[in-house]
Amino acid sequence: MLKLEKIIASLLTPPGLLVLLQFLLTLLIFKYSRKNILRNLSVIILLILIVFTTAIGVRIFLFPLENTAEEMNVEPGEPYPIVIMGGGIYYDKGDAKPGLHSIQRLSKGYQVYQKLKTPLIYSGGVGIGQSGMSEADVAANWLINLGIPPEDYIAEDQARTTYENGLFIQEWTRKNNYNKVYLVTSAVHMLRSRAVLNSQGIEVLSIHSGFLYSHRLSWLDYLPNRGALYASLSAVHEWLGLVWYRITGRI
Repeated sequence: MLKLEKIIASLLTPPGLLVLLQFLLTLLIFKYSRKNILRNLSVIILLILIVFTTAIGVRIFLFPLENTAEEMNVEPGEPYPIVIMGGGIYYDKGDAKPGLHSIQRLSKGYQVYQKLKTPLIYSGGVGIGQSGMSEADVAANWLINLGIPPEDYIAEDQARTTYENGLFIQEWTRKNNYNKVYLVTSAVHMLRSRAVLNSQGIEVLSIHSGFLYSHRLSWLDYLPNRGALYASLSAVHEWLGLVWYRITGRI
C-alpha cells in the first residue's frame, strides 16, 4: 500500500503530473493523428520529461560531474588559504542571508578553517540585478559570528560569475605569494571551478561541500520527483558552462 501511495503521489504532483499529462497527450495524438511529426515530437517531449525528472537524468548529467569531485584530506601542515566559492544569497527587503548552497559551503569551509587556521577567502559579489550587500559581506557576518577572527577573513566582493571568481582569487594569491589553495564548493560545481582556477595558474586541493542528490538510488528515485529535476537542471547548467568556458578560452 505504501509503495502504491508513493507512485500515486509522484504522478499527481509536479513534475510527475506533467509527465502523466504528456503521456496521456501522446496516447491521444497516436489515436487521432496520422502525422508522424506530431507523434515523434510528442514522444520526444515525453522522453525528455522522463529523463529530467527521474534518476535517469541524475545518472546521465549529475553523477559524472560529482564523481570528479574527489575530496582531499586536510592536513594541518599544509597552510594554504581556503577559498569558498559563492553559492548565492537570499535578499529579504533590507537584509540578505546566505542561500542553501552557500550555507553548505560556508559550513564546510569553517570545518576546514578549524583544522588549518589559515586565511579564508569567500568569493561572491552582489547578485546580478540586485543591489546592497554582496555575498562576501553576508558570509563575513556568518563566519565571524561562528568565531573566525576578522583578520583571517578576506572578502572578495566583486565576482559575479565562476570565471570572475577565478580572476579575483588569482589576483589575491599572486599578491600574497600563494600558488595553491583549498577550494570549497559544491561537488557539482567543482569541475568548472577547479578548471577556472587551474587556468589562472592556481593549484587546487578539492574540498566539496556535498552532493545535490543521493548517490545510492532506490526504485523511488526512478519516479518523477522535484529533487531529480533540480539536480539534472543544475548539472546541465554546469555542462553548458564548461562548454562555453572552453569555447571562449576561459579554461
